[in-house]
Amino acid sequence: MQEDRSLIRARSLARRYTMGKEAVMALNGVDLDIQRGEFVALVGPSGSGKSTLLNLIGGLDRPSSGEIWVEDLELGQASDKRLVRYRRDRIGFIFQSFNLLPTRSAVENVEVPLMLAGQNRKARRERALDLLGRVGLGKRAGHKPSELSGGEMQRVAIARSLANSPALLLADEPTGNLDSKTGKDILNMLGELLRTQGLTMVLVTHDMNVASHADRVVHLLDGKIQRIETAAERNGYRAETATAEAIR
Repeated sequence: MQEDRSLIRARSLARRYTMGKEAVMALNGVDLDIQRGEFVALVGPSGSGKSTLLNLIGGLDRPSSGEIWVEDLELGQASDKRLVRYRRDRIGFIFQSFNLLPTRSAVENVEVPLMLAGQNRKARRERALDLLGRVGLGKRAGHKPSELSGGEMQRVAIARSLANSPALLLADEPTGNLDSKTGKDILNMLGELLRTQGLTMVLVTHDMNVASHADRVVHLLDGKIQRIETAAERNGYRAETATAEAIR
């Protein structure tokens, strides 16, 4: 029997919101498996359900029906206390707006998750400095966010997301506030981290250039998965297009 490498399993996943007297289905019967070590991009227009799905995977929201499993934990039935531990110990969050503490230095921002986990000051400082070195900011550790560029702030946020050695990174438009070159550099760095550390990443984006870095692209519309595109299919399409253009 082949080993199940799924890290995330969604079954008939639905999320319903009430707006006034009207019920809105943000997600409507989503089935999705994400494997360990995989990079998956969620794409779709505003209101397609991609951010709702990311929030459910991150334990920031609960489904109205269906199931969402991450390893051995079914998030919809988990207690609030268990979800707090899950978010702290098993998930690294990366946001579009960086969400850094403005009065704290880069190294102090990276230390925050470690402090919440109860690590002593010496251990968390060593860990934070090591992570900043890995993302190329070892010499900027003492600088506050106002003294850093957008790309540097996102690198600090990435270092912070790795602080507690999570199995899963969740990224919500991580290049949305960056210019195209800096955004590409950030994506390349994330890709290298995934390869070297065996991490899994789920990324929300509206930019297909960003999504093209993923192993699979999940296209959502009106709360449902329309199709799932693999890197091989995407590369095959590009090759066919290039051949057709050359023939012309």
